[in-house]
Amino acid sequence: MSCGGLQTLEVASDPRVSTVVVCNSGILADTTKRLSGMPGLTKDHLQKLHTPTLYLLEGEKDIAYKNGMDDYRRIDHVPVYVANMDVGHGGTYSQPQEGEFAKVATAWYKWQLKGDQEAGKLFAGAHPGLSQSPACVLKRRINL
Repeated sequence: MSCGGLQTLEVASDPRVSTVVVCNSGILADTTKRLSGMPGLTKDHLQKLHTPTLYLLEGEKDIAYKNGMDDYRRIDHVPVYVANMDVGHGGTYSQPQEGEFAKVATAWYKWQLKGDQEAGKLFAGAHPGLSQSPACVLKRRINL
């Protein structure tokens, strides 16, 4: 989440990684605005992704929204999804059991890591479950 999303992207190229989830984050387009102690990634690093990738973003008012959406637009070589809820940078993590974001992330992991097709219905098919949610906007690019 947030700065941890950058750390996730930094290690995502490791061949042992089988899926990536980036929450409330994205690579900074302006390389002069590096955060102390954070990876010095550039947008070129996105080309190192080799697995299905999910971005969980928190609406246009969130500090990380533009960076995450820019990442999504640039990733064109692996399946990439973005689920966006207008809830702000803290997501739904302060809600009981971390709220809706935790449900989405858990379904992603079940689908990607365990092959759970029922969980995958939130993301896959002609009418993914998330695309029918009034609280969430789902975008995906899967046919590369």
